[in-house]
Amino acid sequence: MWLKALVICLLVAMLTANIPAALARAENCQFVLGFATLHDLIPQIVGQCLENEHHNPTNGDGLQMTTNGLLVWRKADNFTAFTDGYRTWVNGPFGLQMRLNSQRFFWEQNPEKLPIIPTPVAGAHCHTAGLSLTLKTTEGAAGTIFDTFQFVNNLSVPCTFFGFVGAQMRDALNNPLPTQVVRGGDFLTNLPGPALVTVAPGGAAEFTLSWSDVPVGNETTCPRASQLAVTPPDEFDPLIVPATLAPCNFGTVHVSAIRPSS
Repeated sequence: MWLKALVICLLVAMLTANIPAALARAENCQFVLGFATLHDLIPQIVGQCLENEHHNPTNGDGLQMTTNGLLVWRKADNFTAFTDGYRTWVNGPFGLQMRLNSQRFFWEQNPEKLPIIPTPVAGAHCHTAGLSLTLKTTEGAAGTIFDTFQFVNNLSVPCTFFGFVGAQMRDALNNPLPTQVVRGGDFLTNLPGPALVTVAPGGAAEFTLSWSDVPVGNETTCPRASQLAVTPPDEFDPLIVPATLAPCNFGTVHVSAIRPSS
């Protein structure tokens, strides 16, 4: 995961912290794209580059050491961050924000269940950082597969859902695959429509995703995913769950509204 790669690279960065800026410049490295944008926002904090951007072959994250720390492009959610080993500046949906490495913003992925800022308030809608997601059940009938996914509220206060998730199929390296999300319809018409769902601390809510494995028209192959990125309603950052999907009709999946977990 990107956090482990970040820690390893930070150790390397500490060992090379005494490399003079002149040597870094002599290596002809440069900041490009998102790293250039983040550097230009906080140049004194980021410092000079020590290498060009490179990518972690395991998860695809972009990495670049600087004289003051490490730049990271997080492939899992497409946000760019810089850390000095203690604090992290994230260029996210609310612009540039700073937090401790031991914290997560409410909108961020948070598999380690770190403290969330700002502190969650009872009854607010369920944010990404306070949730975990699993594939609960898979059933199939007449060429249609029904996958039911379950959110769990990891907070100490209740939160609420209303509406539909966003979904994007991905391969094992987090590369996006063709995905067309249809709200409701198909064989999901017997499931409840959108309604406010309150989830107690440690409680759960769920939604169902249906897809056909029967090729349509001239289709010869259907996109095959090993992961699904699911964005809760009104959120910015997805939760990523292992799931094998191969929907035909150019990656069409139908999703139900979120409902209380049965």
